[in-house]
Amino acid sequence: MKQRFLIYLLIAGILFSYGLQYLPLGEGGVAGWFAFCWVAFAALVLLSNLLAWVRSFSVRQERVREKKTAFTPRRVAENE
Repeated sequence: MKQRFLIYLLIAGILFSYGLQYLPLGEGGVAGWFAFCWVAFAALVLLSNLLAWVRSFSVRQERVREKKTAFTPRRVAENE
């Protein structure tokens, strides 16, 4: 599954948008603190999945670059 971080990001975004409607963000006390902590944790999940998804592209491109450079010198050395 190559795009698992994108799937996780979409699922977390759907859950965040669904849950945000029902949180008592304007209230004080324990309910307000719970809502704040829930939003902070959901934002942490969304950002971590976004960064992992972006990083997976750079890691994949790095591997392709390494494979291209790793094979080129060997072919040149064998032909000489």
